[in-house]
Amino acid sequence: MTDPASETIYTAISFAPVQGFIEKSRKLRDLYGASLILSYLSSKLLEAAKKANCEVISPGVPNLKKGMPNRILLKGYLDRNIAQNTLRQEWQTVLSTCRQWVEKQVPVSSGYHWSQTEEQVDKQSGAWERWGNFAWELFWGVGSTPQASMDDLENRKLKRDWVGINWTGESSSLSGTDAIAWPRLGEYNSKPGQSLNAAQQAELEAFYTQLAAALEKGSADPEQPEGKFLSPNERLSIPELVKRLVTRYDGIGNKLDSSFKVKRFSEITRKPTENNPAHWTGWFMGDGDKVGDHLKKLAKSGDAALKSFSEAMRHWGQKFEQDFPEDLGRVIYAGGDDFLGILYSSDAQKPLDPQQAMNWLFTVNDTWKEHGQGINLSLGFVWAGHSVPQRDVLQHCREAEQRSKSLGRDRVTIRVVFNSGQYVQWTCPWNYVDILKKYRDRNHQDKTDTPEAQNWTHIHNDWATLKARHAIRLNGRSDQVDDRIALEIFKLYFNDMERFEEHTQEIFKKEYTPKTVIEWLDGLVNVGWQLCSNS
Repeated sequence: MTDPASETIYTAISFAPVQGFIEKSRKLRDLYGASLILSYLSSKLLEAAKKANCEVISPGVPNLKKGMPNRILLKGYLDRNIAQNTLRQEWQTVLSTCRQWVEKQVPVSSGYHWSQTEEQVDKQSGAWERWGNFAWELFWGVGSTPQASMDDLENRKLKRDWVGINWTGESSSLSGTDAIAWPRLGEYNSKPGQSLNAAQQAELEAFYTQLAAALEKGSADPEQPEGKFLSPNERLSIPELVKRLVTRYDGIGNKLDSSFKVKRFSEITRKPTENNPAHWTGWFMGDGDKVGDHLKKLAKSGDAALKSFSEAMRHWGQKFEQDFPEDLGRVIYAGGDDFLGILYSSDAQKPLDPQQAMNWLFTVNDTWKEHGQGINLSLGFVWAGHSVPQRDVLQHCREAEQRSKSLGRDRVTIRVVFNSGQYVQWTCPWNYVDILKKYRDRNHQDKTDTPEAQNWTHIHNDWATLKARHAIRLNGRSDQVDDRIALEIFKLYFNDMERFEEHTQEIFKKEYTPKTVIEWLDGLVNVGWQLCSNS
């Protein structure tokens, strides 16, 4: 154990479950609320560190609270109990603020049973108190160097300090694992797994109808479906409800911290209109590659290198969000080395042009490199139909980003998700993604700058016909697949074989076979036809 009184000591802190807290999100509002809460908790840990006279090495720019990471490195000693109590108390403040708002806005004749009474204090916890005490697990480590403190934190993770929360009654419609937050949650006669009777079910439905109405009070546009805080048929657990509540624009979040300016979501419309029956939106999720390994290398160089890296990434995230074109969409969060956003048309009568979205996508990697820190970007981009639920779209974003990681990193996965739930996708390294711009219709090879030259219908039809005749095979064993015809089609429409061969090793890092070549070209044709054609 390192002596806190020693001349040089570092403290590393993190908490969990961050990923699970974010992923249990049905709407952008939930995800945005989760990001606000995590930033709030991290900022409060930094305040505790400053009171203990610790220097903040990471995250950089500690005064910038929005998008603050949960990985904290301090020069100095912050006692584990102080850190843990700070985390618990500040989370309890969030819960208490939200609970009191609900109880005030939605009074119920049966009274609320979901929180401990005065008689139960120090004897028995209610549902809100249990969530306040056991929702988070703190990880803590100390050492004589930054790397030693982070290694100590990782070693202590092996001895978990986790408490699961038992729940009673029916489960939420979002996670399916936690109890529904409603006035009778925790009532003395509830039993685990017990179903509600008809009277209780009616009371539950009435509560959520009233809560949904209360959340819409004062809304400038309460009829916007994508702007609604809560649908009456939703059933949320306490943490799920809290993530939704802190985004209310009248200031539940602002009561916690005035620096969190909560944006409204009503302009993100995906509802089809008479003039625009197919309202598509673009969603993007990005993450820096091997940031943990990069931090380990920087740690050997000392505090200044770590601090400089963290500051550069956080400044980049702030600039990325602030400079994002308002007429193109919005960045939901940008924590530095990870970010999420959406491309949409704020005009419900005018759809977002897919080529507009692609033109932006082609610039992302160059924008990313502006931080100058030498780490690459893996991105998932999803072009989604209006009927695809937001929860599904977010899951597609995560999967697309992970596909970029698993196929070699430093690349983008473009996934087009149709209203049926089916999708086509294509993954490509950033330095070859401009192949989408190289396409030229065989009838306009000599007119490379005309809109007609970007009519992908011909290649799509040729490709589909050859697949139907089994001249291009996507199924079957790899040793039975012949890619020669597929490559001839590529030559005909792209005329880029020399450059393609130069990038072959990079494109197919995991495996290079005729089958993987055909699969890659199949994704190129399908995604290009959906997003890049002027036809």
